[in-house]
Amino acid sequence: MIYSLRTLPALCLGCMLLLFAGCKQSMVISDVNYSQPIETVLTPNENGVVEDVQHGLSFNILPLQYAETEDTSSVTTREVRMIRGKEGFYYITAAGYSNVYVMAPEKNQLKLKKKIKISEEGIEQPAFNQRDTYVQLLNRETEDTYMLTEEGVKQTDQELASREEN
Repeated sequence: MIYSLRTLPALCLGCMLLLFAGCKQSMVISDVNYSQPIETVLTPNENGVVEDVQHGLSFNILPLQYAETEDTSSVTTREVRMIRGKEGFYYITAAGYSNVYVMAPEKNQLKLKKKIKISEEGIEQPAFNQRDTYVQLLNRETEDTYMLTEEGVKQTDQELASREEN
């Protein structure tokens, strides 16, 4: 009987620990807006690494440079332009690039979600702006603008303006 009275509290304590460990709740915060209000302009070092100290991000641009020029013998990209959209994807391009690369952040990597073709000749003076539902790409040389989402070019601002006129 004494043996049973001593094991009963230990048994109850063990059951309570198992019960509470099994009821662990996970927290979910919804409607997170990841967007950066303005673009970040980064200069690669001699190894092709760009570092955004303000946002705690660094990566090598040579895979992007290779996708554009098929050359990684030296770093030829002078500046990288990057902005983070509302949904959390990074939009990356550079002067002379024909594409905008939409990259998904993952553990220790940026994974290509979408390669958006903008121009065969490349954009010489690109700039990004954050808008409410999309990222705007501006070609400062021609004043052309593009509405970008993680799926691609939604439309140009010129197309939108002509539809509103009609």
